[in-house]
Amino acid sequence: MDNRMRDRSKYDCKAPGGPLQNGMRIDAFGLKLIVITAMTADHVGALLYPEELWLRLMGRLAMPIVAFLLVEGYHHTSRLGGYLLRLLVFAVLTQPVYRLVFPHGLNVFFDLLVGLCLLWAVQRIRSRWLTAALLLAVGAAGFYVTLDWWHLGIFMVYIFGATRGRFGWTVAALSGLLLANAGLFAGLFAVVSARTGDSSYQLINFINLGCLLALPLLARYNGQRGRDCRYLFYAFYPAHLLAIYAIWPLL
Repeated sequence: MDNRMRDRSKYDCKAPGGPLQNGMRIDAFGLKLIVITAMTADHVGALLYPEELWLRLMGRLAMPIVAFLLVEGYHHTSRLGGYLLRLLVFAVLTQPVYRLVFPHGLNVFFDLLVGLCLLWAVQRIRSRWLTAALLLAVGAAGFYVTLDWWHLGIFMVYIFGATRGRFGWTVAALSGLLLANAGLFAGLFAVVSARTGDSSYQLINFINLGCLLALPLLARYNGQRGRDCRYLFYAFYPAHLLAIYAIWPLL
């Protein structure tokens, strides 16, 4: 997500995301275009065509890629404070737009902000027990305050950070997270759905398994930044929500 890199031509000398060296390769700009497409499909499906579940499934590509790019930005930015401030500013500015469209919760920039702070903190904690306690506390807080991806977005950021450069471990950890979430939290989301009268909570809990579809794309990451579009995602996120909100009454 952050493009103020020490090396302006590329993220790294080798692709840290995936092991594939042959065939089509994707740079960070290409991944961002995939995120934009998937995110738009997800919100169109959620708000305009809720019966079209394939749109929601397509939308599951977005968060894993965003979490991956956030970790890449964290490892290459020379101004972490500026990165955090940028996320905070856009989180605050986007929230009124987000609440126009969704009745509750916080927008995804808050997920990324918390995830980035978590990366910074975990790298400075030497105790595994303290790290585990911090993860549980942050995950519970994300669930309680209703982040856009609840606890999942934060944990994805942590997984990509902890397994960076070891793609096999990334696949195993992300798969374990999503399978555990679908199983362990099924009852919890069933309760949430029953209390709110909105069955989508329970349904999306299983559709989130579609996040694994992002792994083949990340395996093709070439470590290059590509075109300089540092504010493309930041601006597009509230803009596309406003566009959907504007056409919602017409449909």
